[in-house]
Amino acid sequence: MRNSGRKRTYRTGLRIIASLLLLGIILSIAAFNIPGRLSCWLNPGPVGTVRVDRFRDLNEKHLKHARKLGIEPFRTKQAFLDATDSLVSEGKLVRVKDSRWYVIERLTHSHPYLVPEAAQLLEDIGRRFREKLKAEGKARYYLKVTSLLRTRESQKALGRSNVNASGNSTHLYATTFDIAYSKVVRKPLPWIRREVADAPVIRLLSEAIGELRRECRCLVVTEKQERCFHITVCAPISH
Repeated sequence: MRNSGRKRTYRTGLRIIASLLLLGIILSIAAFNIPGRLSCWLNPGPVGTVRVDRFRDLNEKHLKHARKLGIEPFRTKQAFLDATDSLVSEGKLVRVKDSRWYVIERLTHSHPYLVPEAAQLLEDIGRRFREKLKAEGKARYYLKVTSLLRTRESQKALGRSNVNASGNSTHLYATTFDIAYSKVVRKPLPWIRREVADAPVIRLLSEAIGELRRECRCLVVTEKQERCFHITVCAPISH
């Protein structure tokens, strides 16, 4: 009987301790507004007014480099899909996936492939951008890539809704990609992706692209309607 009474007393003591711990947690949450702070962390709002450089390299210049480095344009999606494996195995195309520098938006009018030189340029832009963020003591952000290789079929379909979609776009040659400047991406947790309109951060992205352009690595058009940088890799200068 004595042992039974001691066990009941022990269990009662544990319940009291557990209740006090739970009460302490509830009071801490109320005092520090943890849900509110967590919400701000996961769903940050816009910061400042986004201003970027207005790059205006002519499409004719883009095409000159695209024709030197790019693939022969495909008429239809099916024709491209039939040739994809051989182009990749021959080293003429690289499949572009989410990386440590950027994320690929859900593509509706393009395919996630680039020529190797363009894929390397995209990596270098992402790396340069991240270096600038680090130098400014800012959090880690990712570029948002919105368009890559297109076929003539998809380019024609896109032209019905986008006045900037040229009939002879450099996207056809897999030398060109678009990077959004309206928002960049945060990953507060590996499985959570949040798009953020952070003006100072996007300004650093614009600076990174401008530097590579001045280094003759790329040509750029700032597309106002689509709110993206239209970027074509430059062919090496022959001497």
